[in-house]
Amino acid sequence: MAIYGRFGDVVTIERIAVLADVKALDLRNPDKRDKDAIAAGSYVVVKDEDGKRRLYHQAYLRADGGSLEIAAAIAATGGRS
Repeated sequence: MAIYGRFGDVVTIERIAVLADVKALDLRNPDKRDKDAIAAGSYVVVKDEDGKRRLYHQAYLRADGGSLEIAAAIAATGGRS
């Protein structure tokens, strides 16, 4: 089974994102929407097939096993770092 990013690329969920990831990975200052998503645990850090880390909202992830596969992958990371 696999987890896919917004454009169909295979990704691996590394962890739930923290506020500093918005600046480090998206190269921008966090806004209110980012802060709300971080507080809700909705953003995750993923690594694509090329090894590049990206910030993703969970709503844009898809998986062969559906949302249960995504939830299991996030739980396996141990959550926030």
